[in-house]
Amino acid sequence: MKNLKKSINEIFSSLKEEGSFVQNSAWMFASSGISILIQFAFFTILARIYSPAVYGVFGIFNVYVSTLGNTASLSYNQAFVIPGSKREFSALLRLTLWITLFFSLVVTVVTLVAGSKILEIFSHEEMGQWIFWVGPTSFLLALDRISSDWAIRNKEFKKQTKWSIGITLSSKIFNVAFGMLVSASTAGLVFTTMLQHLLRSMAYAAFVIVDFRDRMREKFSMHELKKVARSFKEFPLFINWGNLINIFSNNLPAAMLTPLGFAIENVGFYTYSLIVLDLPIRMLGSGVASVFMQKAAELARERMHELAAITWKLYRTILIVSLLFSFVVFVFGEKLYLLLLNERWGEAGRAAEVLIIFYFFRMISSPLSSLFNILRKEKQYFLFQVVLLIFRIGAMLLGAYFTSDFITLMLIYSLVNAFVYFVLCLWIFKLIQVSMLKVTLFTLGSSMLCFGGGYLIKLLF
Repeated sequence: MKNLKKSINEIFSSLKEEGSFVQNSAWMFASSGISILIQFAFFTILARIYSPAVYGVFGIFNVYVSTLGNTASLSYNQAFVIPGSKREFSALLRLTLWITLFFSLVVTVVTLVAGSKILEIFSHEEMGQWIFWVGPTSFLLALDRISSDWAIRNKEFKKQTKWSIGITLSSKIFNVAFGMLVSASTAGLVFTTMLQHLLRSMAYAAFVIVDFRDRMREKFSMHELKKVARSFKEFPLFINWGNLINIFSNNLPAAMLTPLGFAIENVGFYTYSLIVLDLPIRMLGSGVASVFMQKAAELARERMHELAAITWKLYRTILIVSLLFSFVVFVFGEKLYLLLLNERWGEAGRAAEVLIIFYFFRMISSPLSSLFNILRKEKQYFLFQVVLLIFRIGAMLLGAYFTSDFITLMLIYSLVNAFVYFVLCLWIFKLIQVSMLKVTLFTLGSSMLCFGGGYLIKLLF
């Protein structure tokens, strides 16, 4: 009890300390939490406006946008926290912006010229004219990521929180209004996505990033840009390819379901199941991972011996928090979907029940994966992404071969992913020299208690 009281006092003391790790995490966590509450409230409204088929088309569109938009900068933006001098950071920023603009223009031209052929090759004809909107939407997504990573470097967590909440609320109101007053079609989902990324980029540039004008006014020679490109060459060579593979493989079911013979509605069910499952991932990503990455970068430069302790402590906390969410979804997923939405979304709830096994392991490993960047182990993380993609493709192909049932296919996919992400957890702790036996016993014991107990409850009741 004394140790517990001491820990609580330390947390509250750190919360009051301006710019501390705990305070920064709290600001970002609050932002994510409130944004999630907003999205969850609108999630029940939007499901009654837009059909599973509409979300299915949007799910395929999002495969293209998220894959291209998150890699348009060649991942140079993920290195923003590393440069020690303002001049080096400014050069890296300028390089990132030019690359993003060029890449987005190329994507736009290619889709305008050969969009229909691309859809035919990948059996995504349902997407139709929305292929021509992939380039502009990818550009806006890339700008959003760049501005967010810039704000993280500047530790503008408090301002990020305030503006992120307002933009999330505004975009959801627009989404509902468009669906009710204009058209309950894919257009409402696409235009909402574009509006959200645009508003956040503009707000961050105007009100969050205090040195925006100073950094943008600086001039650089081609020699300086080439020099900074070489200094962080691991990011386009390894991190970006790893991100490309990771993002595409995360969207793999949405991309493969229709080519494997499943209906477009199943893509919608899968997409809507992720709306719930992705909420804690996004919360941990913006509320914990971003702050942890900035803190880990400091420790790696100055006090490397402290990195293992803070990582293990964070891991245990994330795992315990993830257990409660995972248990509720695993046991009551379908019932929650039927209660909050309507009967046409019950299949999405059943998909969420089986996919949460995989998402539990993804939740506990996701905030820590930035250590591969901090420790400059980009090649190893790239290798993991390749292996993960191979396992996921294998799971989808073999699953579709043995079953035509959508939920059974999702269960096979979930179990394969859970195994691979558990291996990632062990790999991360091996890098920072934490006992893998300790990690194994704690992780498997907790997950067996959660899902084993949940399965017994489902059998009994």
